[in-house]
Amino acid sequence: MMIRCLAAIGLMLASVLSTPASAAGAILCCENAEGRRVCGDVLPQACYGRAYRRVASDGTVIERIAAPMSDAERIAAEREARLRELEEARRRSQRLQDRALLDTYRSAADIDQRESRAIGEIERDLAKAKERLAQLQHGHERLQEEAKLHPAGAVPEDLTQAIRDNQSELAAQETVIDAKLKNMDAVHARYARDRERYRALTSTGTR
Repeated sequence: MMIRCLAAIGLMLASVLSTPASAAGAILCCENAEGRRVCGDVLPQACYGRAYRRVASDGTVIERIAAPMSDAERIAAEREARLRELEEARRRSQRLQDRALLDTYRSAADIDQRESRAIGEIERDLAKAKERLAQLQHGHERLQEEAKLHPAGAVPEDLTQAIRDNQSELAAQETVIDAKLKNMDAVHARYARDRERYRALTSTGTR
């Protein structure tokens, strides 16, 4: 008996859920091209491609259905969605960078100390490079003086090769020094950015 009752209740629920909206008293309405309200138990042809709504028998709007987007509107919506995704990705990346920054430094003074150590290492390497450059320049002058002792066109091949090697090393050393100076500027700029961001984060209580 209990099983038959449950089966009957199940059939009743299925019947209610499968009842069309129109059978439950709802109608579909829209404004046509002339702005007049058009309604029907099924979507009127005048409502095709237009926004419409499901309305209960008492006039209450049950659901609003937007009009299909045009190709231009769809492209614009997709572009806007993509921009939102990119902006959210940028914000996530910034949050990760901020957390790494706060985990890296104990204080603003810590940033200053690390910058000082990094610059100190570059300055030591730079001093060695400049010292080597001075040696090469001195060697260049000596080789040139030695070459002047020989008649034009009669400079020994080994001396000519030594002059070429010296010039090549001079150019390489100047490149090294230029790279060190650029690296120093980059280090200063990096720590300046870290310092500014750290202060902004800690002043707002992010840490």
